Amino acid sequence: MRTIEQKLADLYFANLDLLEEGLPAAVNRHRSDAIQNFHLMGLPSQKNEKYKYTDIRSRYAADYEKFFTPFGAWDDSWQPLVGEAFTVRLLNGYVYGEERLIALENGILYGSLRTAAERCPELVEEYYNRLAGKGSDAVSSLNTAFTQDGLFVYLPRHTAAGKPVVVIQGCRSEESAQVYHRALIIAEENAQVQVVFQSTDADETPFLINSLTEVFAGQGARIEIVDVISENNRSTHLSNQYVRQEKDSWVQTVSVHAEGGVIRTDTSTYLEGKGAENHMHGLFMAGEGEHLDSHTNIEHRAADCISYEDFRGVASGDGVGVFNGRILVAQDAQRTQAFQENHNLLLNDDAAIHTKPQLEIYADDVKCSHGATVGQLDEQAVFYMRQRGIGQQEARKLQLYGFVRTIIDKITLRKVAEAVDGLVTAKIDRL
Repeated sequence: MRTIEQKLADLYFANLDLLEEGLPAAVNRHRSDAIQNFHLMGLPSQKNEKYKYTDIRSRYAADYEKFFTPFGAWDDSWQPLVGEAFTVRLLNGYVYGEERLIALENGILYGSLRTAAERCPELVEEYYNRLAGKGSDAVSSLNTAFTQDGLFVYLPRHTAAGKPVVVIQGCRSEESAQVYHRALIIAEENAQVQVVFQSTDADETPFLINSLTEVFAGQGARIEIVDVISENNRSTHLSNQYVRQEKDSWVQTVSVHAEGGVIRTDTSTYLEGKGAENHMHGLFMAGEGEHLDSHTNIEHRAADCISYEDFRGVASGDGVGVFNGRILVAQDAQRTQAFQENHNLLLNDDAAIHTKPQLEIYADDVKCSHGATVGQLDEQAVFYMRQRGIGQQEARKLQLYGFVRTIIDKITLRKVAEAVDGLVTAKIDRL
């Protein structure tokens, strides 16, 4: 019997011509090393500490019918969370529509990564796989081996997008499908951009989605990323994000896991330049049959950098939530300020939340703290609200809403925050 690794390797070699067709060396030259790295490492099992609570091998062991050519039809119900935006539509991993790559008057580019690799290969060559290729993650290697398209955003120095870039990542198919897509975001010196990712699907078809994002924040650049995942409970979404920050850059990410069967996100941030600042916030709400896993890694590699991290989780039914957050302060990263917290609510005895905050400090002049809590709803607060005429269910929902609102409030795009608020409120009603 073939192993899962051999099955995926055979799939790669059988479709290599199709994978490479029409793509320049800027993308294709990384495939061979990636599949070799995957073959050497193997798909991680739950014996791997990073995947201790999340079984992805069984998801890859399933049979999928659709793979490496564009397929499916766009669902018109998929609309951007904010109307005034530069919108990019991804259907099953491929940019959908006639306009492939948009060039604004100030030199900003956004649209298809595939088209960007064709039209400006030197730029893509300089950045593509520069962060992901240094890692030893087998899931990232699979993405590099199989991906053909995705998002490309480029801002020249001293430019601002003016409107957010909204990426609708939709999956739709009559048959089960593996979906691979990539995002490459480059903001040069003092550039500014906001990017919103919306991941959704149209039906109950099983999807296995492997997405990878690389973000480069140049000196003084400001980048805000909002990532909202709302998919069916037969789907699996594996996401890796890599962020590199140079001197005095500012990056904020807000991730919201609202719906999904298995969602596992892994964010690695490298503060490479003095004075860089990172804000990372996340919310996961695991209901019946859902498994939501958030891993974060922030590495302070330069002096005078700041990081703030706040993740909140809710689990009900037999839902499972996971948070694993690591902050590393290198020896030369003096005067680091790093703060991490994770707070969670369990709504019943069958639900589970696993949390593991970590600090590794090798510098002696730092201000760092971390902590985690797992608790239940405050019965005294519920009683207090009931005494004032609020029903028990409504009191429970109000307390839940107040708990998660802290993360929603971090989204600076008000229209996006309002839309996320609606998704979260609807989920609370079902918990």
